[in-house]
Amino acid sequence: MLAAWCCGSLTTLVAQKRVQRSTVFEWAGLESKTTATGSRRDVMRAPTMTLDELEIHITTLNAGQVSHPPHQHPQEELLIVKDGIVETLQNGKASRLGPGSIIFHSSNDLHNIRNAGTTPATYHVIQWTVPGK
Repeated sequence: MLAAWCCGSLTTLVAQKRVQRSTVFEWAGLESKTTATGSRRDVMRAPTMTLDELEIHITTLNAGQVSHPPHQHPQEELLIVKDGIVETLQNGKASRLGPGSIIFHSSNDLHNIRNAGTTPATYHVIQWTVPGK
């Protein structure tokens, strides 16, 4: 009886996603993948000790490009502008921002982002899913 319980528990544990522990991500080690609008570097997408999922990626938009049509989702997210000039649309209001600026998209707010400059614009995206959502 104990062996059956033990083996079933091991199977369950193996099937669960690994919880992301403390780590570092070096820029040079992040593979850049070309997209229709620029490029993307995937950093991580995994559960953490307190979140069901933490997803981080870095997007570079070519001049004049839009990330995607305005959309909404239940997860909140932060965008941190690394390079270039971007314009974010949040619930119909546009804001133009440069390097070092931070954008917060609240849950279910209609939003998008576009490169409003003449050079590539790069920004970090951090999105999280809380337990039970």
